[in-house]
Amino acid sequence: MFQNNFIGKNGFIWWVGVVENRSDPLGLGRCQVRIFGHHGDGNEESKTKIPSSDLPRAHPLYPLNNSKSFSVPELGDWIVGFFFDGEAAQYPVMMGVYRDWE
Repeated sequence: MFQNNFIGKNGFIWWVGVVENRSDPLGLGRCQVRIFGHHGDGNEESKTKIPSSDLPRAHPLYPLNNSKSFSVPELGDWIVGFFFDGEAAQYPVMMGVYRDWE
């Protein structure tokens, strides 16, 4: 899972995606997120090629100051995150929810 480098020096890959399933059988707060560019753009064609059930589960990154209080993102929320394993792109981590409040 870990690479032989420092996160941020090389291979740090940011992503944006949309929550398609928030049910986590392990109860860890993970969500299945369609990551734009990796799993299509969220249109019906991309959902046919890669069904929601085949998406990887993105792990939440809890805040240090209140780690006991966390809410799972809602269906359809846009998530900003990164791949913990860099360019291998198999271990997504959710950092926050993006909402356009207009």
